[in-house]
Amino acid sequence: MEAVEEEGRTVDEAVDKALKRLQLSRGDVKVEVLEEGKKLWGLLGGRSVRVRVSYDASALRVHEARQVLEEILSLMGMEASVEGWLDNGLIYLKAESPQGALLIGRHGQTIDALQYLVNRIVNKDTEDKMRVIVDTENYREKRREKIRHLAHKLAEKVKSTGQPVTVAPMNSHDRRIIHLALQDDSAVTTASHGEGIFRKVRIYPKKPADEV
Repeated sequence: MEAVEEEGRTVDEAVDKALKRLQLSRGDVKVEVLEEGKKLWGLLGGRSVRVRVSYDASALRVHEARQVLEEILSLMGMEASVEGWLDNGLIYLKAESPQGALLIGRHGQTIDALQYLVNRIVNKDTEDKMRVIVDTENYREKRREKIRHLAHKLAEKVKSTGQPVTVAPMNSHDRRIIHLALQDDSAVTTASHGEGIFRKVRIYPKKPADEV
């Protein structure tokens, strides 16, 4: 945890100063009152309060990512509010907008592009890279289930025909869903082939142990 100290006439005023300085919300920090009743400006004036505001540095990254996405959406002319949180080392941003379908785009192309931009901007000048996931209308989970279903359907085709099947080009996140969905299937195996945007997953029949 990192911390800053601030003074004010009241605890709330001192904390508000710290939050403004850090650009964090009250729920992101822990407040400790260090000193109460000290004369403000020496012998003159009213009493003051000094506080220490502790925060997780990752909270700053979440706030930065949220601001970046809000600014991009504003430049796009989209009305949206953005909620952000940290989970298992990943930054999740959820956009709420009456233009949700437009934000997602055809086959998720718009939201994937937004996610790419936010990741590039947030991680531009730091060695401590943090992956940002951008979502709206629970699109990511719905897509995850759709890809899992596709993976199992294609795996059954591979088992019945004995021939490998190649999935259409996907981004790294979607390819990983297929790999994970089939990793415990004893009859098939998966591998990625190609470069860049043309990289795709191929599902192969797994050879019996006595043929290896």
